[in-house]
Amino acid sequence: MTLGGIVILLLLVASLIIFIYLIVISARGWGALHTVMLCFLFIECWVFMIFSAGVLHRRVGWLAQADKLEKRTVSTEATAERLIWGGENIAPDEPDSVVLAQGALRRLTADRGRVWRRLELVSSDAAVYKLEMKAAAPAQDLTADPAAPVAAAPAADSASSLPANLVVHCFAEEGNEKNQALPAFYLGEFKITASQAGQVTLSPTLPLEPDQIEMVKSGGAATWALYELLPLDSHTAFAAPGSKPDENMLFGRMDEEKLALLLQRIPEERRQKVLDDYLRDGQKAKADGSDPVASRWVNVELLKDFTIDVDGVDAIATELGFFDSQGRSVDSRLKRKNAEGDLKLAAGITKPIVLKSEYADKLIANGTAKLRDPYFVRPLIDYQEAFNSTFVRRHEVSERIAHFKREAVELTKANVAGQEMISFRQIENQQLTSDFGNYKKEGDVLNKEAAQVEEELAAMKAKITEMYGQVQARTGIVSQ
Repeated sequence: MTLGGIVILLLLVASLIIFIYLIVISARGWGALHTVMLCFLFIECWVFMIFSAGVLHRRVGWLAQADKLEKRTVSTEATAERLIWGGENIAPDEPDSVVLAQGALRRLTADRGRVWRRLELVSSDAAVYKLEMKAAAPAQDLTADPAAPVAAAPAADSASSLPANLVVHCFAEEGNEKNQALPAFYLGEFKITASQAGQVTLSPTLPLEPDQIEMVKSGGAATWALYELLPLDSHTAFAAPGSKPDENMLFGRMDEEKLALLLQRIPEERRQKVLDDYLRDGQKAKADGSDPVASRWVNVELLKDFTIDVDGVDAIATELGFFDSQGRSVDSRLKRKNAEGDLKLAAGITKPIVLKSEYADKLIANGTAKLRDPYFVRPLIDYQEAFNSTFVRRHEVSERIAHFKREAVELTKANVAGQEMISFRQIENQQLTSDFGNYKKEGDVLNKEAAQVEEELAAMKAKITEMYGQVQARTGIVSQ
């Protein structure tokens, strides 16, 4: 028992003794009713005091708890405010709040378009693939204000978000350690031929490659992710988590383990070269200058104010792309808000300004900038163009292989015919050789016969000449 409880108990005992003493003294002059009523009044007073003390004790406790909760509420509101909007001295390139992180995410995915995830494969054949949106999340549109409240998710009806004739790029999904389905294998470009009641029917716009067909048949594409636009290549997409850019690594340290996993399907004779290019992305160029010109970028320091045009005419990204032929942004989501198209850079900027070597050489030559460091920057890949080009090249190679196979068959036939002809000619040559020997023998016999005939002819001519002379002689004798 506490000290306060002991004091109250002593007061209660003392008041009870005093009350009994007063009752005994006053009972002679009072009636029984007055005495009983006074006892009840005494008991009620103490009961009221006990209840009041209990209420007061609880009130003090609740007031103390309310004060703690109020302080905690103020602290929580301040923490929530900081988590949502960030601190006052936050660095622009280190978003530590929801709004800034959403803004960074929106900028990173501004060129992605809508995405539909976790579409389950129902059936497939060579030309028709049926998907069901049982667990599919609604299409994400990250072009909206990140601070705006999130609207309720619509029902899983693809008729409105996936209309017929829409062309989408499909990926097979794989789960990770956080039970997240992430796109892991490109299945090709498809056209939506039917979309109704959560079921989507797709047909490939181009014949699928054998490895894509095998991925579907083997069950590796149980769930699909559909992208309205094919994701663009990026330097920072392959950076290791938590890695930050610095003067030695423009885009941060590349994640070697992740890259090795993504590039494992590349043939072994080319894999290491491709992996090295990805790992060196953003690092300083080789001192011997052996890096290709297309991968050589230069960090420059501006000596004069410089102005560059970064925004082009408005265009629809799904039709004309995100940038024009001069590299200016044409998608409104990528343009500078409430600013002119020209970007002005003042001389003496401390942050790195990295330009392509051929463009930086012009600025260095005219005295606008000076060289700091050369870097190796991996050329970004236009995946859609690369896939289409690869399909065309594979088709051409397949046709050439088929053509060469046909020619090989014909050459094999011609070779067999040639071998048969060689065998025939060898036999014929043997026969001719035998005939030639017989011919030589016959020639020798004929030569001998001819020589004998010639001898006989010469003898005959001599004899005839002799006889002719005799005749002439006789004829002369007769004439005389």
